[in-house]
Amino acid sequence: MARRNTLQPKDWIIGATRALAAGGVDAVSVEGIAKQLGASKGSFYWHFADRPALLQAVFDLWEREGTADLIERAEAVADPAEGLRVLARDTLDAETNGIDVARTEAAIRAWASRDPAIGRRFARIEDNRTAFLAQQIRALGYDEVTALRLSKVVHLAVVGLFAARASGSALAEDETLTFMVEWLIADAPGKGRRK
Repeated sequence: MARRNTLQPKDWIIGATRALAAGGVDAVSVEGIAKQLGASKGSFYWHFADRPALLQAVFDLWEREGTADLIERAEAVADPAEGLRVLARDTLDAETNGIDVARTEAAIRAWASRDPAIGRRFARIEDNRTAFLAQQIRALGYDEVTALRLSKVVHLAVVGLFAARASGSALAEDETLTFMVEWLIADAPGKGRRK
């Protein structure tokens, strides 16, 4: 009984995210997470109505920490070049809440490919990511079409980097993303000044 009162909803969400990153959405079970947390299943129902509510919370946390928070920190920087650097540094964090970011991203992507509702949300998030990147790149002086294409190139580089990280490939080299961002900045028509 005391354990139920000490656990917070985020403890369950992080436990579920850890299970998701390790084995995909099918690995997220209330019983398994309760065991991981040393709690009873009853403790889970103190905070969540059911497993779908927990999965929704997992996705919400992933969206906030993996997209919204990163964009917010980059937007707070007045200089678009420095904003892109901040975004790249934040994106390259290997762990969030003690969980491998690349494995979580891969598990979310796999989940989105088989669940239409999650797929639609995931597509919207990717659109938000590339739109923000395009806005930052456009602020460097690139034209709108080029900025959008470059934003997709950068985003696809991150997707590839995370896939390489998740598989343990030697291609998973963070410096490549940093190099790409610095190249975009150095080659910018406006040399990083807002237009």
